[in-house]
Amino acid sequence: MIEHWKRIVYLISAIQVGAGITIIGVISFIPLFLGDIGVSDQGEAAFWAGLISGITPLMICFTAPYWTTKANQWGPRKPMMVLLAMLSLSVGLSSLATSPVQLFLLRMVQGFVGGFVPIGLAIITMIVPEKHVAWGMGLYQASMVMGVVFGPLIGGLAADLLGYRAPFLVFSALAFMCFLGVAFLMPNIQHKHKIDRGTSQLSLIKYFLSIPKVRLLVFMQFLCNFGITGIGPILPLYIKHYMDVDEAFVATIVGIVIFLAGLFSALASLSIGRLTKRMGMPQILVSATIGVGVFFIMQYLMPNIWGLGAFRALAGFAMGFIMPTANTLISQNVPVERRSIVFGVVSSVSILGNVAGPFCSGLIAKEFGYAAVFWSTAFAFFISAYMIHSRFSKSQDVTEF
Repeated sequence: MIEHWKRIVYLISAIQVGAGITIIGVISFIPLFLGDIGVSDQGEAAFWAGLISGITPLMICFTAPYWTTKANQWGPRKPMMVLLAMLSLSVGLSSLATSPVQLFLLRMVQGFVGGFVPIGLAIITMIVPEKHVAWGMGLYQASMVMGVVFGPLIGGLAADLLGYRAPFLVFSALAFMCFLGVAFLMPNIQHKHKIDRGTSQLSLIKYFLSIPKVRLLVFMQFLCNFGITGIGPILPLYIKHYMDVDEAFVATIVGIVIFLAGLFSALASLSIGRLTKRMGMPQILVSATIGVGVFFIMQYLMPNIWGLGAFRALAGFAMGFIMPTANTLISQNVPVERRSIVFGVVSSVSILGNVAGPFCSGLIAKEFGYAAVFWSTAFAFFISAYMIHSRFSKSQDVTEF
């Protein structure tokens, strides 16, 4: 076992915060920046903002397995340096964009080099002692949430104070600092089990999804991403039309609600290591999944913004248990020699929830109303809880810490 493994986990978690802030931070001001580069029509600006925001996670879906495979072959240090260097360069060049097409292409590049999340997860399974894997997964999940929470906040503040081009340079510098962290502080870890260079990405996806438990846990991650992002497009409109709030402060209120949900999610992820000492992970997963479903219903039933915000935060808290628990269970249900590449493959499927969530929720709201979004999401979590309970209650190899 690698010595000083905790230091490495803290390092990759800090790098994940910085990289997450870099990729997510620009979303808060992209629609405004588009106006500066000549997109004057609001409808066209919304169209380009959606494309520019969505292309990055879509590209990550396709490229994450490739980078995880390279990390398996070369060791994770070299691919992470390449990814962070390219991320810093592409974000910096975005400050020079003069058209939405240029910005779209640069965001596509950022998605192409965005595969460090599964590499970090693979590192945890490599270096962390088995009994502490849940703790490592929880800390890393919290770092991912922190990037999502603080990215738009930092991006918005930088845009307001320094102009719309300056945040790209700020984020580029942050990504470069992460690059330096890997270059000087990350040891040259090597995987014990190398995969065949001729192995195709499609064959790896088919292999992992052929394992029933892994297939179910990946669906859980997809659903969690769907639930987190799906409510985003309708939340401002729902608050504006159905909550008694000052319309001038709707954006601020939405930001606070999202921040609280992310904060509570991170707190839950940080506590997962202690919780696994008292409960089995399948029980945690079932309880958290049911909790998310209940809290989504309660959000819809709340008559004011205070109740909505409180139950949104509780839903975030419950979601914070799902991702690290699912990742830990996935690592336990694949052969040891395959653990280093499993997260690159399964993340390609689960991250599609970030793409499908906003699209499907917007379509449901349009056809059936806002209530259907809350109820359908809750129903999906209830069904998932039943499936998890049925699958894992029949197993005799469940690990408890």
